[in-house]
Amino acid sequence: MKLRAYWAAPLALTCLLFITACHDTSNHASVATDVSIGQVRSALEQKNFSVASTLSDQLTAANPKSADAWLAAADAKAASGDRLAALAALESAMNNGTRDTARLDADGYLDAVRSSPEYQALLVRFGLARPIAQAGDTSITETSTGTVVTAGDISVTLPNSR
Repeated sequence: MKLRAYWAAPLALTCLLFITACHDTSNHASVATDVSIGQVRSALEQKNFSVASTLSDQLTAANPKSADAWLAAADAKAASGDRLAALAALESAMNNGTRDTARLDADGYLDAVRSSPEYQALLVRFGLARPIAQAGDTSITETSTGTVVTAGDISVTLPNSR
């Protein structure tokens, strides 16, 4: 009985291609372009919020320790309507040194985020909220958006009268 090896040639070709691919020295992951904070800001100014969000992801991946990169990402995420991602970016900015509440107060992209209880909790956690009074699980805290009264799991923000 004769054994015909019709499968040998395709198998050899597949193995050869696989070995060649394993020795490919080009790094396709490093093809990503360098992104600057200015590019993210420019996309925001042009109201290209999804582009700004994508650019901010690249920016923070390349500069994970830059508070300014994380602030730009927070703006981009807030502008694109992703409140939770904006809060996460703000937390990363604070973890990397952001403490300027005046800068956060002046940032128009963060308006919707500033009114959230999660934002107030971030300020408290990083010592950026100014407590007026606290007793047990009840507190009154002055923030950039107003006075926050918290009792247990209930939180009420009384807006500033500016």
